[in-house]
Amino acid sequence: MSAGVLTCEMCGWKNASRRRKPEHCPRCLRIKEMFLAGERFGKIGRRLGMTALEVHDLVRRLELKRPLATCPVCGWQGRMERHTPSICARKLLLRSLSKAGLPASEIARRLGVSRNLIFLTTQRLGIKCSRARVEICSVCGWRGVMSYHDHQRCAYFLRLRGMREAGLRHRVILRELGISHAAFFQGLHRLGLSPKTPK
Repeated sequence: MSAGVLTCEMCGWKNASRRRKPEHCPRCLRIKEMFLAGERFGKIGRRLGMTALEVHDLVRRLELKRPLATCPVCGWQGRMERHTPSICARKLLLRSLSKAGLPASEIARRLGVSRNLIFLTTQRLGIKCSRARVEICSVCGWRGVMSYHDHQRCAYFLRLRGMREAGLRHRVILRELGISHAAFFQGLHRLGLSPKTPK
């Protein structure tokens, strides 16, 4: 190492005119600034030529802690690096859907998450979801929670009923609907139709 080139005690920054401490080192000050602004370790590391692990270790040695904040959109409180925009938007949508009276199962289907996650989130946010109602589909007669009733499946049953009542043979129906023998007979059973071809 050439004369006059020293290293920061904390972050290893070189080319310092003297042995720098964290309060004087430009890189330590930059890391502190970016960390407190909510930047993630990986992003800080990419900007400063460090790994995320090195940044994490330095933040720990500098005894830095992110300030607690409140999300202006959904009211979440905590360290904002754990509060991503997608989660925030999901919680806000969950709150609006629950106020609209949708059951937890329907909200889970719309958000593409599990019902267990919806249950935990509603508990955390103090939201009460209405209970799922058992309904009967006016098209195919399916009975249950309507959030589990696929509209394509409903149309399939309606078409199956129409083709069966029109007197088409089961081979023709199988070919038209692109289903197996097992699915055909299961559909007939659910619709309450006879497996025999009507005359």
